[in-house]
Amino acid sequence: MKARKLAGLVCAGGASQSFLARMPVLLERIGPVKGTSLRVSRRIANGLRAGTGVADWAPLAACALIWIAVPESSLDSVCAELASAVPLAGKMIVLCDAMRDSFWPSPLRTAGARVAALSCIPETRERVFVADGHPEVLAELRKLLGQEGRRLIELRPAAKSLFLCGLHLSADLLLPVIAGAVESLRAAGFSRDEATRTVEAIGTKALRSYAKAGPKAWKRASAERLHRAIAQDLEAVRLTDARLATLCMAGFQAALSFFAPESGGRSHSSRGIFKVARGTR
Repeated sequence: MKARKLAGLVCAGGASQSFLARMPVLLERIGPVKGTSLRVSRRIANGLRAGTGVADWAPLAACALIWIAVPESSLDSVCAELASAVPLAGKMIVLCDAMRDSFWPSPLRTAGARVAALSCIPETRERVFVADGHPEVLAELRKLLGQEGRRLIELRPAAKSLFLCGLHLSADLLLPVIAGAVESLRAAGFSRDEATRTVEAIGTKALRSYAKAGPKAWKRASAERLHRAIAQDLEAVRLTDARLATLCMAGFQAALSFFAPESGGRSHSSRGIFKVARGTR
């Protein structure tokens, strides 16, 4: 294997769960595999059917590209050990599925490495990735992913937190709203299946509307309609399930704050509803 094409892998186990395990173009370039011990290194290499398990960091010195796939909790210590054991000036290093971006003040950058952070976008069946970092590493990632038939979206510098925020909003933080909508319909008499399909249809329409019109999809008429509906029904909802009333009120306030930030989330038409909300506590 030519030295310029040799890649190393630093992994703490569980490599079969990483997207790396399903990227044959990448795996065929793997040489040394470094785990927490020689036994672990060999087990990782055997599991991936790629590379050779090694006992120490020295073999990674021959690698132009080094992949790091370790838990977030051990990333700092792994990077510090690598930087102290291997000359990294000019080497390309890819942090796989790390929460942080490539611009954090790590020992890797201090040692002169060219760093990028690569993450797979959930629910894309590992077909779409995002990355930030050194332009040369990004170019290499784009080439490798292209050979795999995958797509790379390049993040703006230091924008990893915005990417993660988008994921949280579209999953964990959206889930309470979805649950609230479904449970409201169920309490009104829908079956779970009927409620779920209704929320899916309405939510899909809202997403398509935003995809087409952006922020203009939220209209003043929407705020006024919601104001009237919540002012009229909030107390009845609260008597049935106080959590749903709180969720509905919080969602309304969040919508006003996001789409009309100049009003501080309290447009003229919303003042009465906040009085109603205070009365429901």
